[in-house]
Amino acid sequence: MDYIKWLRYIELLLYAAALIVTAILAGYSFYLVAEGLVGLAGNTSEYSIYLLLSNLFLFIIFIELLDTFITYIQHKEVIVYKIIDVALVALARELIVYMSPANSSFDIAHASALTAATLVVGLVDYLQHRRSA
Repeated sequence: MDYIKWLRYIELLLYAAALIVTAILAGYSFYLVAEGLVGLAGNTSEYSIYLLLSNLFLFIIFIELLDTFITYIQHKEVIVYKIIDVALVALARELIVYMSPANSSFDIAHASALTAATLVVGLVDYLQHRRSA
């Protein structure tokens, strides 16, 4: 039974590494948001607004991931709606970035697939929150 203790130890080390990497990426994405806000004062083009919004969504994704990791480490359980929330924010970010006017490789089929995926994950998120309420 000693190997289970080692596996738990390795699991905690891997989660700690994931937390550190996610925190660094969250910090960098926050820097990108701050830089975008400062840059917005001098340049208010559609591209700069979409870039700022994209970076803000990225920051929110990293914060949600950090919250998910911390909850798992503290309670040793995965809270499904948090993972669904991360997926929903990631899909929304991808949809905004893909449908931005700055995207020169726009394809209606790809945009439709992203929209459908966002709607499906949104419905799952709604049902999960309704179930847990």
